Parts: sequence; structure tokens; C-alpha cells
Amino acid sequence: MDDLILWGILLTLTALGLWLEHRFPWAARLGSSLIILILAAICANLGLIPQQSPVYDTIYGTITSLAIVWLLLLVNLQDVRRLGRSALLAFGLASCGTLVGALLAGVLFHRWFLGDTPRLAGSLAASYIGGSINFVGVGRALNLSDLLFSAATTADNLLTAVWLAITLTLPSLLARFYPSRDAEATVRVMPLPTTSAIAPVDLAILLSLAIAILVLSTALHQFWPLIPTIVWLTTLSLALAQFKWMRYLRGTGALGMFGLNLFFTVIGAGTHVPSLIPVGLEMILFTTMIVFTHGLVTFGLGALLKLDVELLALASQAAVGGPTTAVAQATGRHQPQLMGVGITLGLLGYAIASYLGLALAQVLGWMGLG
Repeated sequence: MDDLILWGILLTLTALGLWLEHRFPWAARLGSSLIILILAAICANLGLIPQQSPVYDTIYGTITSLAIVWLLLLVNLQDVRRLGRSALLAFGLASCGTLVGALLAGVLFHRWFLGDTPRLAGSLAASYIGGSINFVGVGRALNLSDLLFSAATTADNLLTAVWLAITLTLPSLLARFYPSRDAEATVRVMPLPTTSAIAPVDLAILLSLAIAILVLSTALHQFWPLIPTIVWLTTLSLALAQFKWMRYLRGTGALGMFGLNLFFTVIGAGTHVPSLIPVGLEMILFTTMIVFTHGLVTFGLGALLKLDVELLALASQAAVGGPTTAVAQATGRHQPQLMGVGITLGLLGYAIASYLGLALAQVLGWMGLG
């Protein structure tokens, strides 16, 4: 398939997913990212678009990195501090649950993945703390093999979709075991400014800043090879995001969300069901162990700590799927006051997931599992 035609199809799928989300209530509950992923996966498995292409490499590489920069430029640490104890504690439980699950999965299934265990566990841990975009960044940094990368992408996407369905129903089923709280008072953070007008000068500045950070991160990695590019990218973006003048640039959220949703078309195209065959059962069990443990820790300890079940479900979805599925969670549960919380927690996940995923991989290596 001609590259220009493929670009057109991917952009059309992105536009269709975004339009469906704004047009239909059922699509708003799913979220544009999940819809785009499903549409691309259907096209790929029907043979309408290829499983591999240089176009995908460009999106996985440059565009994904730029999207990470733009999204991290939205992370104002002052907003994170204003989240409140309950929201931060809920997200902390979700992140810890993921790390515990990835550690258990690495120990229990080491005999199946051998030396690739730390790479796989670290990549999936990053995914279930900061969403799929972190899976790609950490997977690249850890040199996860193509076979495992493809199989893990498919399993990850399946589990993310299943977990969204579960978190949409769990609060109703478990409500009697949790105290009722005023969730609206938990935080006062505005949603992403994706609808604000983008001035050409702002667009030029944001593009140049993101490219400069990417180039500098790559150069720093070459100078200090022990520190992966994704760590430099995350650190530099977060540092730049704290400058007050960054708040005046319009379109940061729009660019970041566009890049993220375009990224999900490639994730969907990589959701190739036959790729699970060589390691199908093992990969499904590995990812299920992580997500099941994540849920057990989040909702179990959350009940003991008397946290609101709606807030726990939101924090869980912010970790597993990122800000887009967190918005879908808040919308699907008719909790519009929690949308700002979910977005901020999802951005926090973007900020910390790469560090934690790489650290977990290192721990598993120290344990002799690598």
C-alpha cells in the first residue's frame, strides 16, 4: 500500500473516532482512543491495512515522542499538589498494584520468557501506570523483541478494553462496601484545553520546542548511554512544563491528544490476533496477572482506607489507559466533576510510568530473572 494512502486511512480513522465520541453517548462512554484502536484493529485483521509499514515506524518513533512531550508539557506540579490526598492515594494504590502485579508475573512466568522477562514486565508495568504510549517508550528503551512486542501489544489492548468494561460496572457492584464521599470536592482542576483556538505562532513554538527536546534527549542518550532517551525526554519536558509562560501557549493539549490518538491507530494495527499464537496463553496470563493484581490492590486496599469507589475506579483507569480512558470512565459513570481529576491523574501517570517501568526491569534483572 502506498504510504500516502495509508496516512490518509490512519488520519481518517482518527477523525472518525473523535467524531463518534462527540456525536454519540455510547461512543463517549468508550472514549475516542479505544474506538480508534478497535477500528484500526478491525482494518488490520481484515487485511485492509498492512501489519507493518514505515509509516507505523514514523508514528511509533517521532510522532509518539512528540506526543509524549506535548502531553508532559501540560503537567503542572502545582495542579498535582492540588489534587488532594484521596486522589493521590488512589492513584498511588493503582500504581503500586501494577508494580506488584508485574513483579509477580515476572517471577511466576519467568520459565516461559527467560531473559526477556524483565523487559516484558517493565514495559507492561509502564503501560498499566501511564497507558500504552509509555509501553512503546519503555519497550523501545529496553529493546523488547519484535515478537514479544507484537504479542504484548495485542494482549495489552485486549486487557485494556476488558478492564474499561470492568471499571464501568464495578462501582455499582461494590458501592455498599465503600463509604460515600463528595468526590467533587476532591479536586478543582480544569480539563485539557483541547478546544481552544490555536494561533500559528503557538503552533510553531510548540513544534519547535518538542523537536528540540527530542533532539536534545537523543544527544544526551548518546553521551550517557546508560540513561535511556525516554528518561531524558520525560525529565526535560517536565522541567520545561513548570515555567509559567508555558500556560500561555494555546494548543498543547490539542497537539498532544491528536498525536496520542494517531498513535492508537498504529497500536490497533499492531493488534494482530495471529501474533498471539506463538506465546498466546503465556502472554494472556502474564498481562492478566498484572491487571488482576492491580485491581485487587487498588480496590482492596482502597476499601480498607475508606476511599470512594468511584475515585478508585477513575484512578485505576487513569493508570491502565491514561487520561483518555479516564475521561471515558468519568463520562460512562455520569461523574462529570471527576473528569478533571482523571485527566490530571492520567498526566501524572505519563510523568512517572517510564521511570517506574525501567526501575522494575532493573529490579527483576538484579533478582537474576534477566
